[in-house]
Amino acid sequence: MFLKKLAESNSILEHIAEDVVRWRVWMPRMIDLEISRICNLKCPGCVRNAPSSLIYREDEPKYCTLNRVRDIMEEIPSLMTFNFMGDGEPLCNPEFNDIIEYISSKKLNTIVTTNGTLLNKETVDKWERNRVYRVHISVDGTKKETYENIRVGAEFGKIKENLKIVGSSDIALCINMLIFENNIDEMPAMVGLCKEVGAKDVTFLMPICTLGSDLGGEVERPKVNLKNYEIFQATKRLCRELGVRWIFPIDLNPMFRRLSFPFIRPEVSLEGDIYSCCYMIGRGKTWFDGKLVDIASEDYNFGNMFKKGFKNIWYGPDMRELRETIKRTERKRGLVITRDELTGMRDNVPEGRFKYCEACLPRWGMACS
Repeated sequence: MFLKKLAESNSILEHIAEDVVRWRVWMPRMIDLEISRICNLKCPGCVRNAPSSLIYREDEPKYCTLNRVRDIMEEIPSLMTFNFMGDGEPLCNPEFNDIIEYISSKKLNTIVTTNGTLLNKETVDKWERNRVYRVHISVDGTKKETYENIRVGAEFGKIKENLKIVGSSDIALCINMLIFENNIDEMPAMVGLCKEVGAKDVTFLMPICTLGSDLGGEVERPKVNLKNYEIFQATKRLCRELGVRWIFPIDLNPMFRRLSFPFIRPEVSLEGDIYSCCYMIGRGKTWFDGKLVDIASEDYNFGNMFKKGFKNIWYGPDMRELRETIKRTERKRGLVITRDELTGMRDNVPEGRFKYCEACLPRWGMACS
C-alpha cells in the first residue's frame, strides 16, 4: 500500500523516488490500462473528439475483457495496482466489475477514473469488498446548468447522489474538475462540494482540447488574467480552511513538473500495445494547447506485449530512447513560462521520434494527467 500511494503523493519521498527511478528502472508495479472505448457522455473537453481516435474504427475492439486482464497479469507478474482510465467510461464495459473482482482475488488493487453517472450503491459496495482503494470522478461544475453543458448527457442531481455514495464509503474519493473560461469561477464552490460529499482530494485540470477553440463550440481554455489568478488563490485558501487537498499544483500558465510515467508505469491499450502515455493511444492527431496537431502515432507505440513480450519492450531500445528524451528535456520543478513560450518550444523542437514529448502538455500542467 505504501509503495503504490507514494506515486500519488507530493511529498519529499516522491521527489527522492523520481530520482531513483531515473537511475534504475524496475518492472512496473502499476499500469494504466485502457478499459473501454465506449462512453455514455459526449463532453467538449475530451480527447475522444480527435477525428483519428480508435473509437471510430469499426474493426477495433471496444472493451478490455477479463481474459485480456489475465493475459496481462501473466506478462507483468510484478503488478500491484491496475489504474483503469482511457477515452471511454469504465462502467460501460459489461465485464468491468468481474474484472475488478478477479484482480481482487489475486490480492491486487484498483484505481478507477469515471464520470460517475453509472454508479450506484450496489456497485460501490462491491468495490469496497474488492480492493478498489481510490476513485476519481469527473465533475466540471457545481451548478446544474454548468455541469450539464460540459458533461453532455449527464444529470447534476444524479452525480451529486453518486458522489455522496462514494464519499461515505471506505474508498478514497477525488473530484476531478476540468476548468474552462466559463466554469473557472466555480472552483471555490467545487472545494465546498468536496467537503459536502466527503471527497478528500480535488484536482483542477486544464483540458487538452476544447471545442470552443477547435470546432466552434461554447467553451474555451481559461484566460491568463487577474480575475482568474485571484480565483486560483481563493480556491487554494479554501482548500486549506476546509481540509481538502489540492492535488494538481497547476498555474494558469505552464508550470513544469516531473512525470515518472515511462519510468514506473506503462500505458496499455485494449490490444496489449504499449504506449508512452494515454494521449498517444492510436492517434494520428491530438491537441496542443487548444489546437489540433498531427502526430506520428506509430512513433509512440512500442509494440504489442503479446507478440514481443512485455519485458522486451519495457527494457528495449525504444523505451530507453524515450526515457533519455524525458531526462534530457527536464527543467527545474515549478518553473513557470507563458503559453506562448510553450507553443514556441514545441514549434522549435527538432524533428525526431519524440517531438511531442519534448514539449509535453502534462509535464507543463496544461493537460489532464
